[in-house]
Formats: sequence, structure tokens, C-alpha cells
Amino acid sequence: MKFYRNRSSLYLPLFRGSVLTYVGVDNIITGPFRQLMIKYFRLGEFGSNAREEYLYYLLLFFGLLQLLITIQSAFQPVVEIIDDKVILRTKEKALSVIKNTFDITNLELVKDNFLQFSFGEEVFNVQVDDVSIKELQEAFKSFNFYEEE
Repeated sequence: MKFYRNRSSLYLPLFRGSVLTYVGVDNIITGPFRQLMIKYFRLGEFGSNAREEYLYYLLLFFGLLQLLITIQSAFQPVVEIIDDKVILRTKEKALSVIKNTFDITNLELVKDNFLQFSFGEEVFNVQVDDVSIKELQEAFKSFNFYEEE
């Protein structure tokens, strides 16, 4: 079983990343947006002002980073259950956490948007803002885990 984020919640970050990337690239290659800005602002050639150059490279970097994270969130599941393994995507770890399902000691919904998995002394929080809580409850009840609310 795989639980993904709701795809409709990813449209805004995708739009933001696209706009930032477009503005960065357009200003670097002197595209139509930069030509429009030249009419209303006193802008020289790109590269004549170091602060302006760094600004657009920074915008390009943040736009590409936002696009990368959004695309990764669209295709990588938040929680995945394969046979007797649970794969969690958490903020505590850079890579996914893989644990056995029979090692789960406690499972509870914390602060309305975090699902807290306890494996003995280790605790992992999975953000489930855009995931259907009902589907998660049904999945973990079928594995005889009881979620506390």
C-alpha cells in the first residue's frame, strides 16, 4: 500500500517554482519579461550590476529547487507498506526510513497533521497534511495497529 500526497495540493508549489525559474532564466537571457522591465526601470545589460546578477541566479536556484521538491513529492509516497516493512518519508531523516511493521509500539495522530510512529525508543513524525487520514486508519486497522486521536 502506498499513500501519496493529494496532487491538487502540489499545483501551487509547482506554479511558484515555474514562475521563479522563468523569471531567472528570462532575465539571464534577456527575454521578453526583461525587455518589459527595461521599459519601466533603468536596467542595463545583464551582468553590469553584480547584485542584480546574483539576485536572478538566486531566483533561478530557488525556482529549480522548488520544482525538484514538488516533482519528488508527486512521485514519492509519504507512507508505504510492503509486506512486513513500513517505509516512511520524514523530516528527521534525509532518506526514507525503513522499519518492520511488528516493531511499531505506538501509532498516533499528533497536532492534526503529523502521524507519529514509535519504534521502541525511536520516534518518527510523518507529515500527513495532504494525505487521506481515513485511508491511513483503514490500512493500519487491517494490520491490527490502533491509532489514537
